[in-house]
Amino acid sequence: MSDGILQYTNVGLDELISAKGQGIQGKITHVAAGTQKYTPSSLQTALRDERQRVAIADYEDMSSRELRIAARFDGDLEYEVGEVGFFLESGTLLAVYSSPGTTLTYKSPSSHWLQRFTLDLSPLPTDSVTVVVGVENVNLLLADELADISAATIGNMARHVDMLFRVMDLEKAR
Repeated sequence: MSDGILQYTNVGLDELISAKGQGIQGKITHVAAGTQKYTPSSLQTALRDERQRVAIADYEDMSSRELRIAARFDGDLEYEVGEVGFFLESGTLLAVYSSPGTTLTYKSPSSHWLQRFTLDLSPLPTDSVTVVVGVENVNLLLADELADISAATIGNMARHVDMLFRVMDLEKAR
């Protein structure tokens, strides 16, 4: 997903400022997808045509000012994705991602859609937000690392099997 606009909302920012004043952080808990395609506004309080909201599946801190959030949209729903919203634990819309006339992806009823989103936190108060992962943590953000580990393990196993065959050939030659 590129070329879209991420817009933080006034209500989301107000909630984070209030929470920080109380010594706590706002908690991002859900990501929602909708069908409308537009330039997001800081005045928004909801997506224009929300179709599905899911708990966050995984996240990682990229830096002190950047988060990567993963969401998994599944089920029998079918829709064009034109807008994505990030919601705080209270249900407040923190941010909207969309682009006029741009389909971000398509969610079909026979598949699931896994997506990673990178949020630039620099417009927000420092240390004002955290992420709460839903029950089904699928370690989406570790997929590349797990693939590398699996490839290395398979390579090591192949070398060990090759060595075993060499030893067996040497024993036969004696």
